[in-house]
Amino acid sequence: MDWHGAVQKGGLCAHLNFSGEAEIIWRTGTRIVMHPGTLWWVRGPQESLLTSRRCRSREAHECLSLVFPDAWLEQNLQLSSAAVAESFAPLVLPPFPTFASLSRPLQATDRVWAHSLMAAHLCDQARRLLDGARLTEFLVGEIFRAEGESSRPQTRTERVTKERIEKVKTALLNSLDSPVSLDALAEIVGCTPSHLSRTFTQIEGTTLSLWLRRARMDRAAELIADGRCNVSEAAIEVGYQSFSHFSRAFFTEKGVQPSRWIDHLQAQAIESLSPPTPKPMK
Repeated sequence: MDWHGAVQKGGLCAHLNFSGEAEIIWRTGTRIVMHPGTLWWVRGPQESLLTSRRCRSREAHECLSLVFPDAWLEQNLQLSSAAVAESFAPLVLPPFPTFASLSRPLQATDRVWAHSLMAAHLCDQARRLLDGARLTEFLVGEIFRAEGESSRPQTRTERVTKERIEKVKTALLNSLDSPVSLDALAEIVGCTPSHLSRTFTQIEGTTLSLWLRRARMDRAAELIADGRCNVSEAAIEVGYQSFSHFSRAFFTEKGVQPSRWIDHLQAQAIESLSPPTPKPMK
């Protein structure tokens, strides 16, 4: 963990710690231990960083560190105190404190998002643009998520329900090639199938089956884009034995056939590189 190189002076850093344990110590005496399955937002001047290291663990250490320089934050987000939650304000709004941090448990979708960042078939410039857009979307989503969650305290029932839904999503994402049945999922989280189905739709805004289809297509798109699988292999990896069924599902979710997915990403990248067409003056 070379945070001396990753953390920039005057910048915001996000650390998604998927497995293993890490520790960061500042000269001021501030110490952070990042446990497995946590996301940490940290702001601290680079010159005060004393050491950063991976702690001994039986688990292989898997993490992702993201850096958002202040100049970039000011230019791209232009946030105001009215738009940012109080808990997130010290991280993104000046005047900045000497040190600030915020953490939350990682969600099942965080791993999917993190693993989909790189698309090996794109040129370097196109990849930077695509990844930049994804990082911006991630940061904005975090800021607004924090704002919504801070509006009122969660009840115990709401917290238990959300934890149950996250457990269901994790179970599904861990077995996309052989999805777990509704009855089995309900047994895992300790409720009835009908209750699980109803609360999942309330929390996620979509049915469990549609969420699963989207997750399977996201995974297939990732496998195709980074070259790990061809289209047929990607279909099998996400549990489709029928190529025609897979193609229909992929088209429904992505708007293009799976065989055209890489071309679609290339076209998006080229479009992003093109200057905007000037509007005619009236």
